[in-house]
Amino acid sequence: MSSQQIILDHDRWRKGVGGAPAGLSGEADGFAYSELDLNLAQFSGTVFTASSFTRTTFHEARWTHCQFSHCTFSQCDFKGLTLVGCTFVGCTFDQALFQGSTLGTTTFSDCIWTDMNFDQARWQDVKVLGCRGTRVNARQLRGENVDFTGSHFEHLEFEDTLLNSTH
Repeated sequence: MSSQQIILDHDRWRKGVGGAPAGLSGEADGFAYSELDLNLAQFSGTVFTASSFTRTTFHEARWTHCQFSHCTFSQCDFKGLTLVGCTFVGCTFDQALFQGSTLGTTTFSDCIWTDMNFDQARWQDVKVLGCRGTRVNARQLRGENVDFTGSHFEHLEFEDTLLNSTH
């Protein structure tokens, strides 16, 4: 079954109209998706190239060792998402909400972030390399081993945030 079919089946399952929970493992994807409910979706070792997601929710989803290249996430809600060992290269995030998310050993390279929110997120070994954007906000973000080398953000507003603390 194709990755697209698995993802669409998960949306149908979440909406109570058939389908089945998504468990993508070792798949490849390059499709466009809009207004899907992908809450609780499990992606592992999947490669996304030029995939786009618009107005899609990923609440409490878990992505492990996935690669995203030149993907677009517009008006997506990642509340409670767990990312482990994922890489994002040349991806665009516009109006993405990452409240309460957990990012571990994850790298963003040459990505664009616009109107992002990371309230109460947890980061461990996160690299944000050569990224740029505007209006990135976070309240109570906690992170260790966070690297923003070569990145430039306008209107970066972190409140009650603690990154790379020695305490």
